[in-house]
Amino acid sequence: MTDLWDDRRLWCTADERDGCAVIRPEGVLGYSTYALLRDFMLKCAVEEPRALIVDLSAVAIATSTVLNVFTTVWLRISDWPALPVLVASGPAHAELFRRAPVRRYVGVFGDVDEALANVDRPQPRRRAHRVLPHDPASPRAARRFVARTCTEWELPDRLAQDAVHVASELVQNTIAHTGSEVRLRLELRRGRVTVAVGDDDPAPAVLADPGGDAANAGRGVHIVTQLARTWGCVVDRLESRKTVWAVLGPA
Repeated sequence: MTDLWDDRRLWCTADERDGCAVIRPEGVLGYSTYALLRDFMLKCAVEEPRALIVDLSAVAIATSTVLNVFTTVWLRISDWPALPVLVASGPAHAELFRRAPVRRYVGVFGDVDEALANVDRPQPRRRAHRVLPHDPASPRAARRFVARTCTEWELPDRLAQDAVHVASELVQNTIAHTGSEVRLRLELRRGRVTVAVGDDDPAPAVLADPGGDAANAGRGVHIVTQLARTWGCVVDRLESRKTVWAVLGPA
């Protein structure tokens, strides 16, 4: 069970059902609590459940504008972790959602059971992960692990080479700028490879000036942006950790 309280009248909890994260906010969803629900949903998405389902049966919605929170989260996670977002509106909010543009991006259902029954099962995904120590040898270990995994998955040479390079740069960045162990994850879905590296430092990854000092933080991230279709950084300040991810492969 995960929970989070905001003294401006919103309480969020989450549990797992059928591989999905079921998020249950209670209280008032308005302008002052919009960010709390958004960040809580993003935190749950980092764990890569089958889907995010938000149960609104115990929520009062202050204004229809705040329903944009679901579109915002969907956009943030559409490339990685590429999870569907579903809302169980409950009878109290059914009419509000019936007119809402957010339906173009998220599934809206009457209750959690109906949402669970309508989760679109994603195409088969392949995953691999490894935890590496905070050690100068870890980038080399990461390269070997990714190269071996890409061979097992029979990926094209160019895609495998890019995945190896991206993983090496992200792991090197973690070793150089944090004191954390490295949590390396690979995922193959729809011909695209996602490389994700997590650590226990909440400072977000940033781009450095490519013409600056080579010792500057973020040089590895700058290289990653040249190889990846898209990349991002999800920060979980409650747990004091972050995940940097990059998606490689065909458009």
